[in-house]
Amino acid sequence: MSKPITIVVLGADRVGKSTIVNNTIKKLKMDGYDAVSLHFSGPQSHHSSPIQQYIELFDIALDAYPQVIVCDRGFAEVAFYDEWRRRIEISHEWAQSAESYFLEKSLDVRVYIVKRDWEWSQPHHVTEILEQNPDATAWWVKNQLAMRKREHEAYYDYMFLYLNNYSLLPHTVLESPSEGHSISDCIGAV
Repeated sequence: MSKPITIVVLGADRVGKSTIVNNTIKKLKMDGYDAVSLHFSGPQSHHSSPIQQYIELFDIALDAYPQVIVCDRGFAEVAFYDEWRRRIEISHEWAQSAESYFLEKSLDVRVYIVKRDWEWSQPHHVTEILEQNPDATAWWVKNQLAMRKREHEAYYDYMFLYLNNYSLLPHTVLESPSEGHSISDCIGAV
């Protein structure tokens, strides 16, 4: 049984990560690969560590023996979001532990970070805010956007610090990728 190639797509909220993951899965399947996607949304109440969400879903995916696993989010994001949203400080060593686990279980792990300016993401945030709160006032939307802008900027500050100084994995920056972007072409480079 061979190990899968694991692709991890990072990026702040509403920058197109899920679109890239979906495009990549679609292209891989068209090219004849057995590929699955995983979406990590944060630790849940039944988890006993900040990275159990990653290991738990990854192990389930491994049981199906796919050739490629494409992850929507991963690793140090748990440390950023827990500190930013929940005020829980988590050491980056947890992220390194998750990276080590994925490395051990994979043929190769490739990390891509989608980098977009706030101006590109802002309309997508407005849409989400209004979908979740159809009766929101202009004042409320403005305040939500200000908070989300701060988070967007803090996300990239944190993630690039982590990726450049602590991560065990190399990363590739996808600077303002096109809407139809797929990273499936990296599979042939193993």
